[in-house]
Amino acid sequence: MSRDNKAKRALKKREKLRIKKTRLSIKAEKEQPRPIGISTPVLANFSPFQHLTDEMRRELIDDIGAKSKTSYQERLNEIQHILVKHDPITVLAIVSGDCLSVGAGDQGVQYKEREDSFNQSHVEILQALILKMPESEWGKQPPTPDVIQGTINALKYFSRDFTFSRFASERFDLNSKEKAVNEVQEWIRNHTQSVRNWGFYSQVKCISTELYSYFDEKLLNHLGFRASEVIVVFDFMVRTIEKRLTERLTVLKQLKKINNKKELVKKYHHIIGQGQKEVDELLSSEAISGLSVQKLFFLILSHYDLRLPVCFYFNEEHISEASNIHRENISKILDYFSLCAGALSSNEIGYLFLDNPIWNKPVVKTSNLYFCPVPQLFFSFVLASFDEIIESLNKDDLHERRAQYLENKIVEIVKRRFPESTTVSGLTWRLGNDQYETDLITMIDSHLLIIEAKSQRITKPALRGAPDRIKRHIKELFVEPSIQSTRLENRLNQLRLNPDINDELREKLPIDLNNIHKIIRLSVTLEDFATIQSSFLKFEETEWLPKDFCPCPTMNLADFETLFDFLEHPVQIIHYLQRRTEMEGRINFVGCELDLMGLYASTLFNLGNINTDNCDHLVISEMSEPLDRYYDSKDNGIFIEKPKPRTSTLFNRIFNQLERRSTPRWTEIGVLLNRFSPDDQIKIDAALVTLKKSVQRMWDKEGHKNSIVLIPPEASEFAMVVVLYNDKNIQRKSEFIKNGADMALEPEHVRYCLVIGKNIDHDVVPYHYIALASKRADQLAVCGEVTNRTESHTALPAR
Repeated sequence: MSRDNKAKRALKKREKLRIKKTRLSIKAEKEQPRPIGISTPVLANFSPFQHLTDEMRRELIDDIGAKSKTSYQERLNEIQHILVKHDPITVLAIVSGDCLSVGAGDQGVQYKEREDSFNQSHVEILQALILKMPESEWGKQPPTPDVIQGTINALKYFSRDFTFSRFASERFDLNSKEKAVNEVQEWIRNHTQSVRNWGFYSQVKCISTELYSYFDEKLLNHLGFRASEVIVVFDFMVRTIEKRLTERLTVLKQLKKINNKKELVKKYHHIIGQGQKEVDELLSSEAISGLSVQKLFFLILSHYDLRLPVCFYFNEEHISEASNIHRENISKILDYFSLCAGALSSNEIGYLFLDNPIWNKPVVKTSNLYFCPVPQLFFSFVLASFDEIIESLNKDDLHERRAQYLENKIVEIVKRRFPESTTVSGLTWRLGNDQYETDLITMIDSHLLIIEAKSQRITKPALRGAPDRIKRHIKELFVEPSIQSTRLENRLNQLRLNPDINDELREKLPIDLNNIHKIIRLSVTLEDFATIQSSFLKFEETEWLPKDFCPCPTMNLADFETLFDFLEHPVQIIHYLQRRTEMEGRINFVGCELDLMGLYASTLFNLGNINTDNCDHLVISEMSEPLDRYYDSKDNGIFIEKPKPRTSTLFNRIFNQLERRSTPRWTEIGVLLNRFSPDDQIKIDAALVTLKKSVQRMWDKEGHKNSIVLIPPEASEFAMVVVLYNDKNIQRKSEFIKNGADMALEPEHVRYCLVIGKNIDHDVVPYHYIALASKRADQLAVCGEVTNRTESHTALPAR
């Protein structure tokens, strides 16, 4: 059974947009080919407050804030009352066991959001509230189902009221800059309060082990345990709890199948280690005499829940035997990462939502055992926990290690997907009297990737919403890297276009700059910063960004690795990064990088003319679900079909042939193909089947239709034409291709055209001619034949 620690990513905003796909209309032409329009998404605008006046909005906001403050205190009193009356450990165990567990079977991890939006952060607050109380004040009564449900409801609204209590109409009086800063603060606070994932479980384990095992001996000498041992211990607890909860579920399934009351009672007592005497006493009780078998089962289920704390208890001997780690080391690990009853008595309750001590110490130490209801919490905050320990020993060593590890890991990931790529680390170069250093550059065919690796820590004040710290981190992690990569991009373009400029940078690059035709910039961070890097439009009015700032895509290391694994066609990785760059500063996304990958899988980022003129946000916050299901299932040893971008059969065949042949600049052609949406690709496939039949019949008729021209929306400058011919008229191939390219390049907004030629008498390969044409030869370097036209085309012929 998998432990679900995924919090709801969607944060409430004023306006939401939904994508609705339209169909590509392809009409049959009798004579000359006619351009075909490409379909684009249609958006629906939704704003629940759009019909309210400003005064009504002020009253509504103030009312929400006032009621939330009152409700906040009432819910707190309700939770505290439950804990002083009922056994807190049992309450915590049942809430955690029932609410944070999801099934995992042959179909993978069962992702299904709870209707009440209850998540791990609520359990964390409950554990912290328990640890504020001395053990002498803990309740003794066993909790009943209504008590558990009351606890869940109270926790859910308690957390919600904490957020809503900050609502105040004074925000309407702020200027645009202050409002923008406030919105960024609230976004980060909401994320800090509820979202825990910064990578998939296996990634988090791997990254933290590789990063911090470097300090094993220092930690052993200082604290008596190694970093790698800590990771093993908490991983053991996660897996052990999953196993125990699975065994519990198996028992309940066995009991659920029994339709005889006497047999049900007898089987249950056997399971819990009681005999015939207890069976007879219960069967003779008037309390169950009138119960149906179903109601009796639920009564037994409630009783069995009282044994749930056993699933979360651990001792040193058990862990030591299973992990082969010395018992003394285990004891020191558990002591270091645990808190006792009353340990948080002096902590302000309001601070627990944004800086909960159990995030770094998730174990509860009892008299002779250790209780850990949410062991996965350690991995959510593993970077902060280890950084805090190691920084106290040697701050410089930690910072150097983080930087070096990040750069090495990026190279490893790139090489894994692009083994033939050439990567240079720590490139130093000069511009005038100034010297600069670029972390990584990678050459892939005619594309050059500039990657800035930023390993700075995200501080706690920033995660709590301190504006000065937020601004500092944005500058360090997003602004400065983007400026650095822009500076190098501009210099490389200058050198490409001016071969007479003498610069030692040319000699430091292991590739001729004349072979580079597209530069893509990217920043990779070690940590996630509340997913705010997914859209820089959040900062547009904060005045934190320099004038004329040109952002590049920024993602954390785990998401970078996922991207390079998820997209199996190399051209799709390049296309993804290129389109992400084009969308930066134009579309304000509400969602994380994985949601963007989910959006890409369904649309290939074919979003048409979407802009921010008439909308606030494009909400994509649940589009990562297929990726979440696949990778979480894989982490649990369940292998389901890997999600892939929706690509038509023909386009997939073309991608494969391009990759196999790797003709110079094949990636540019592949990127252009990916600019056509999945729905359009399917329509194109179907249209070509019809066109092929027509060419087979009409090939010898003058002016017969033998091509499809696809004209993009004005937001795109790339068109495509597909020309069909056969063995009998192959001598006219060049004529057909020229006519198709002429029509595709005719619209003013079209600069480039992908030309595909196919001999229908030979279906073994998806194309027999493929070329990239442009209106002006000086806009695309010549590397193949040139068609003689008034407006010349530069073409890249097929191999």
